[in-house]
Amino acid sequence: MEHKLAEFRARKKAQTEGMKPAESVIQSEMKAKVDDSPPVVCDDKPEQKPDTSPQASHTEDYINRLLDTTLGRRLHRLAPHLTLLKVLLWLVLLGLFAELGFGLAFFLISLFYWLYEGFRTPKPRQPGEMSAYSVFNPDCQPILGTLTAEQLEGELGYRPMANR
Repeated sequence: MEHKLAEFRARKKAQTEGMKPAESVIQSEMKAKVDDSPPVVCDDKPEQKPDTSPQASHTEDYINRLLDTTLGRRLHRLAPHLTLLKVLLWLVLLGLFAELGFGLAFFLISLFYWLYEGFRTPKPRQPGEMSAYSVFNPDCQPILGTLTAEQLEGELGYRPMANR
């Protein structure tokens, strides 16, 4: 592991030292402009800290190494069409399993897989975004446009036994 880390550091150092002169000049000019200008403060958005976790840097390193390979470049070109390719593959496999007499089983297994994927990887909430569950929001605030239990009971015509 230490050997890999040393190789990675050597590659990074070589990349930064091997920068084109024009790029280094542009970067130094940009830094000088940023240093000379007064800081701009925006009150609209909360300040977000950059993600400097080791997991994020490891992921970026992996993506960079993958894109350097021929396979990575091909996958990068196919990325916009990835969903279409997945659907086409699923249809071909469904046809194959239907021909073999296992179409329903394949469909049910696919359904459970989609449920698993849908519940396993929810999109993380943005800072300040309300939770879908009002108990996790400050002061248990409901989301606008959602029904409360009282509104639902009123819509359905249910009333407590005491008020009948």
